[in-house]
Amino acid sequence: MNKINLLQQQAVLAAKDSDWPKAVTINQEIVNADAHNVGALNRLGLAYLQLKKTTLAKKSFATALQIDSSNCIALKNLGKIKNNQQVSSQTFSPQQFIEEPGITKIVELHRLASKKVIDTLTIGIECKLVTKGKFISVLCGLEYIGSLPDDLSFRLIQLLQRKNEYQVFVYSASCRSVKVFIKEIIKSKKNANITSFPVNKDNLANINDIDEKFLLEEDLPIELVSTDEDREEGEAIESAQKQG
Repeated sequence: MNKINLLQQQAVLAAKDSDWPKAVTINQEIVNADAHNVGALNRLGLAYLQLKKTTLAKKSFATALQIDSSNCIALKNLGKIKNNQQVSSQTFSPQQFIEEPGITKIVELHRLASKKVIDTLTIGIECKLVTKGKFISVLCGLEYIGSLPDDLSFRLIQLLQRKNEYQVFVYSASCRSVKVFIKEIIKSKKNANITSFPVNKDNLANINDIDEKFLLEEDLPIELVSTDEDREEGEAIESAQKQG
């Protein structure tokens, strides 16, 4: 891992811990080494805002826009400063995003809501899962923000129907991408041997015996339809039996 990547990880951890002076120091070090690092400039601007150093924050966001004129984060925060809106820091605790294999998953949402809605999101805000047909929508309050990928929707719908429960938080948000952190908080007795989020990505394709039983549970509706082809095949078998 190179120095910039290491500093970036330290900067993110400082922000998660709400240690804004440390966040300023680390992000400034990144900018000194790489003046075109837009991510560091945005993190620096946010840290300055939390320290109520608005002028320095505006300078950081403006510099980010000089490098990337369509950068969503810089545009959003400069807009809030201009309109005297409060710019929220992360609302999560450092423990909130602790990853546990099989129990938690960071998921990028599909079918995102409008930019106007996405701009209101803050990292760490709690959301909820709402089943709609074959899909699971993610809502913050009453506002739709996106939906889970189809394969994960299919899996979680079955688990939710069998009384699992989950917590969902916004992990990251920009105009092009929203990620949520999903955590299993209650595993029902029916799902005792079912993993919410298989550790190996291939597990979703190569379903093990337990998953197969789960997916073929007798309480899942199956519609049987008799076709002309079925009748013809049945008649042929019956005729052969009589001739034999």
